[in-house]
Amino acid sequence: MLHPLAGRPLVLHSVQTAAQVTGRRPIVVVSPKQPEVAHAVEQHADVVEQEEPRGTGDALRSVPPGLRTSGGAGEHAVLVLSGDVPLLTAATLQRLLDHHRASKAQATLLTVVPDDPTGLGRILRDPRTGRVAAIREERDLTPDERATTDECNAGIYVFDGDALWPALDALTADNAQSEYYLTDVIAILDGPIEAVQAADAIEALGVNDRTQLARAEREIRRRTLETLMLEGVTVEDPATTYVDPGVRVGRDTVLRPMTVLGGGTVLGEDCVVGPMAQLHDVRAGDRVSIGSSMLDDCDLDDDVSIGAYVRIRPGTRLARGVQLGTHAEVKNSHIGAGSRISHFSAVLDSEVGEGVNIGAGTVTCNYDGDSKHGTVIGDGVFVGTDSILVAPLTIGDNAYVAAGSVITRDVPAGALAVERTEQRNVEGWAQRRRTRRRPQAVEHSNVGDSNR
Repeated sequence: MLHPLAGRPLVLHSVQTAAQVTGRRPIVVVSPKQPEVAHAVEQHADVVEQEEPRGTGDALRSVPPGLRTSGGAGEHAVLVLSGDVPLLTAATLQRLLDHHRASKAQATLLTVVPDDPTGLGRILRDPRTGRVAAIREERDLTPDERATTDECNAGIYVFDGDALWPALDALTADNAQSEYYLTDVIAILDGPIEAVQAADAIEALGVNDRTQLARAEREIRRRTLETLMLEGVTVEDPATTYVDPGVRVGRDTVLRPMTVLGGGTVLGEDCVVGPMAQLHDVRAGDRVSIGSSMLDDCDLDDDVSIGAYVRIRPGTRLARGVQLGTHAEVKNSHIGAGSRISHFSAVLDSEVGEGVNIGAGTVTCNYDGDSKHGTVIGDGVFVGTDSILVAPLTIGDNAYVAAGSVITRDVPAGALAVERTEQRNVEGWAQRRRTRRRPQAVEHSNVGDSNR
């Protein structure tokens, strides 16, 4: 239930789809031996514990009277989903509910006809009326039943509340697993049982192993990218582009190959992202350009340009028109409009004003071994290449920092800060060095013992 699927735990896909369709807070039945599952869903649903794992019927029977609904056919429908069936669409669930209410059935179930029905319960229909007579788990099928039906139960039901709860009390565990099957309720009910077939059998895919998890991931990604493309987003290579369902992308934005957009990322219009970009929880405006870089939990205003191999860490905001060169890093910093941070620079825990130029190889040293400190750089500041700015530090508006300086004291507005040792040129040093390293010729005599 907690395996990640398209950026969130598997179980939350069913929970959130149910809430979307019904407009109500779902009830999730969990095992007390898995408190992690309860913790994952408690913000989205009411949690009920099933003391012992005695089957799906017993799980539903665990719902206490105060949370049960009843009151007449179709008036208080009970929608039952499986937590490991994440591909159900809201449209299919809505169609199931609408059919149930219109037919005034005691139960309406979702069915599929898959290419391979192995592992799925089968639908048994009354040969005279064609209505659903029973649902049989695969392990309990007779040879004749196995051979005559390939219509399968999707494990998704709508029940009338008045009929459901008494039927649950009549369940028995007379089956191969000695469990209380929810599917047996269908045979107990004495009213009409309806069925709605899903348009695509993949909606009933249950995730029981990692191959099925990967298949579900591919399907969700396909749906997500298809929706984006129909909304006007260009995805150059859908086979290598990964976008979580919660991501929002504006029209005419281009996602280049091997790009990954996760979490609550929001991109504006006319952006270009990738190739090989990784964005998680990024909020970006229009006309933003991002190269092969990694961004996490940051805000980018309009017209920001980010080069290749840049890392932007949480707490960062880049104002309109900011430009970052290759291999730059920014963390927990606000960079003012129109400022530029050149390649191989690291701006950490800093407030940078507007129109600032930070030359290549510049570092704001934020950590003294015990605490983090901030750097404040005013508007219009020019920081030369390969400068070291040791925090805590303030550089005033329109100041200059000479290239190669190590700045440890505040710089007043309009000043030039230079910190360099005096250069000394030693004339002729290179020639003398070459002479010292040149091998000396040695004369050898052919007379006498060569081993002496």
